Amino acid sequence: MSGTTTSSSPSNGYNFVAIANQATAYAFSVTMVFIVFTSLLNACVLWRRALRLSSCTYYFLASIPPVLAYVIVTPLNTILIYYFGFRMHSTPITCKIVQFVVYGSPLLYGSMLICASVDRFCASSASARLRQFSRVYIARRVIFCVWILIILYMIPFLISYYYDYNSILSNKCVAYTSTLATIYLMSRVILYYFAIPIILGIFGLLTIKNIRSQTCRVFVEGRSNTHRRTEGQLARMLVIQVAVYFMFFTPSGITYIMVTFIPSLNTTYYNTIRTLTVVWQKEAFLLRFSSTF
Repeated sequence: MSGTTTSSSPSNGYNFVAIANQATAYAFSVTMVFIVFTSLLNACVLWRRALRLSSCTYYFLASIPPVLAYVIVTPLNTILIYYFGFRMHSTPITCKIVQFVVYGSPLLYGSMLICASVDRFCASSASARLRQFSRVYIARRVIFCVWILIILYMIPFLISYYYDYNSILSNKCVAYTSTLATIYLMSRVILYYFAIPIILGIFGLLTIKNIRSQTCRVFVEGRSNTHRRTEGQLARMLVIQVAVYFMFFTPSGITYIMVTFIPSLNTTYYNTIRTLTVVWQKEAFLLRFSSTF
């Protein structure tokens, strides 16, 4: 009895990995096309004159390039592996570049969401001083500075990963296990999976509170109904995107921590589960852009 169970276990594990890889390749193919299409359509919608008058629009526009980079590189790599057995990160140089794009793009996306969340909080505030920060020219400067800071922060990622020629794993692009490299990689986990959601949650709740208080307050600024509808639409988009971020990014964060910082779980089986959570995470980008319409 026990011998039968033992012999069937690897087979079951292999079947799961094979089926999951096939489903992942199909899912990535479909989601990549849809997300690229909706991203470009979303950019066209946000570029309308009425929306370009709001500073929040520029944060949403600035979040589109990293999303496109992420949803193209990751699915394309998976599709090439499944259909052709080719890995984009199969050389020392591409190993570093692919990891930089895959892990840097979501951080840029999350930082733009934070900027949009803070902007909506300021725009909906009763304080005239805070509302002064919700300006287009300020948004442009903030976007430039944040992008520079994130890119500088991610540069060590080019050093943290290397191509291990002696590895017996199919994926030879691995991270250094030194204490300094581990601390740096953990800092990204803390930023991306803990700090960003917490900040989004705080400013999201504060924005909702401000919006509710506005319904009980007379608008003395004399804003037009059209402008108020635009501001309300952008605030609604932000609330939806924050909720989507929590729902779809958390599982991916958990599996990333498991396979990266627990060596015994860095196996084909758990990496397949990790890939499935990445597929789940990509649905967030599809829902994110659908919230515009």
